[in-house]
Amino acid sequence: MEGPVDLIAVLAGAGVLLVALVATGAWLARRVRTSMQRDLQRLFEQLDLCVGALHGLAESQATLAASVAALRERPGAGSAAPAPPPAPPVARSYDIALRLARSGAKREELMAHCGMSRHEAELAVRLHGPAGRNSGARATAAG
Repeated sequence: MEGPVDLIAVLAGAGVLLVALVATGAWLARRVRTSMQRDLQRLFEQLDLCVGALHGLAESQATLAASVAALRERPGAGSAAPAPPPAPPVARSYDIALRLARSGAKREELMAHCGMSRHEAELAVRLHGPAGRNSGARATAAG
């Protein structure tokens, strides 16, 4: 008699195992479903925020386009050419130093008034000073 009892016990155990497996599957499916619903809800909220921001940007762009159009319609707005950018202070300082050297200024004057180093001032006096121009002309005539 042990054969049928063992078979019933095995079938009962398999049935319990099957019910437990189905219950676990249902529990997992429900958990995944609620998680997906929560994630989908967050996604829609983020999408709504993005759409709102996009509408705000579109309004800003339209306002900016209207402002630009109004500026273009002003008389004389496009007739004046933009002013050239100012020369950097260093370039102006060197221009002044070269003019001073051409007019016979000494190395110390260039250093004091133009902020040049001693070597820069010496070079400016040699190249652009009255003596430098004559020696440069002699060098080109000889060569």
